[in-house]
Amino acid sequence: MSIRLDGDPRRDQILQAALAVFARYGFKRATMEDVASEAGISRPALYQSYENKAAIFAALAVALGQASCDAAEAAWPAEMPFHEGLAAAGLALHGALWQAIHTSPHGAELMATNSALVGNVVAAVDSRMQALVQARLAPLVEAERVPVQARAITAALQGIKASATSFEDLALLTTQFARLIGAGLTV
Repeated sequence: MSIRLDGDPRRDQILQAALAVFARYGFKRATMEDVASEAGISRPALYQSYENKAAIFAALAVALGQASCDAAEAAWPAEMPFHEGLAAAGLALHGALWQAIHTSPHGAELMATNSALVGNVVAAVDSRMQALVQARLAPLVEAERVPVQARAITAALQGIKASATSFEDLALLTTQFARLIGAGLTV
């Protein structure tokens, strides 16, 4: 997954390096020296951008969250049928991160670190996905039902992500869930 911030190539380079380092070593074993070396910069240069490893991790979570939300929004144009858009957006939102975390031998540690350091980022991602679902539901259901249905759908996608045993399983469950929701909307 390519990480792009607001035009700061050095920070982008550091976050790309941090993603590789955290996947390789986990959060606990990764060092600022590892990140600096992977980024091709000196440790003092790294410290000019980030004060510590936790700050890098938090910035990485924000960048990955934003990239995932951007991908979900791009995957679900307004004219796409609801079930197709929901499946595409759900996989765009969760797929790349799911693969990155679950293919790392340190995935469980990274998830625990993620929960401890950046729970607010996860909440912001959920909120943005919920807003997307609301926008796509609005023309299809009664206005007073839209917020709670969007919340339920977003929560279900989180549950699917948590229970998937492989990327293929994640894709299958997300697609099947989207079909079920789409069928329910036509009743």
